Amino acid sequence: MEMGLTSMKKISRFSLFAAIMLATGSAFAGGGALLGGSGEGMEVGTMYGGGSVGQATTDCMMDDTESCSSTGFKIYGGYKLTDMFAVEGGYYSLGTMEETMTGSYTKGQYTITNPSAEGEASGFGISAVASVPVVDNFEVFGKAGAMMWKSEATVTAQITDTVSGQSGKGTDIAEKEGTSLLLGVGANYKVSDNWGIRGEYEHFKRQDMADEDHDVGIVSVGATFSTL
Repeated sequence: MEMGLTSMKKISRFSLFAAIMLATGSAFAGGGALLGGSGEGMEVGTMYGGGSVGQATTDCMMDDTESCSSTGFKIYGGYKLTDMFAVEGGYYSLGTMEETMTGSYTKGQYTITNPSAEGEASGFGISAVASVPVVDNFEVFGKAGAMMWKSEATVTAQITDTVSGQSGKGTDIAEKEGTSLLLGVGANYKVSDNWGIRGEYEHFKRQDMADEDHDVGIVSVGATFSTL
């Protein structure tokens, strides 16, 4: 029997977990400075790209009073506009988040037993990035832009109709997408003329099925390559 219960929809909405891992990425490899820094930084017109792995944290699918994490990756690319600013964008995939609950609860004439949820998220982010050199081969940066995210959750449970006595496994699938403000801070270290290592923290808000906002925080580490 299909699960059309409002309680199941409530569980599904938390699937947006991440929506998390964005595509941004300052990546200043080569001279290290994403935009600037001494003569060792990338020149205006330099293109760069890279990949990162990281962890996104947001409200759990089964209980939004608790926090849950998932692991994924992102690939990104950028273009230096001036000595201080660049634009970049990329694709992110957050992998899969799975949660289960043990026990039963009643909703109307139905008893729902051992529900489980599985969620996936992906998206595209674009942002402006500004950097400031700190010491040779090392800089810090900030970014602001937009995150266009999409997520899907599948919720499964054993459902019993207490009136008719019928019982069966029910499955409910919910999708949600949106665009949110993306903010981030990070640091980049120059390893060679073309390669760099960068770490960053990014934040945006996603909405659940009831259009309520939930924070998403992302920590990632990756490598970058520039055409410098």
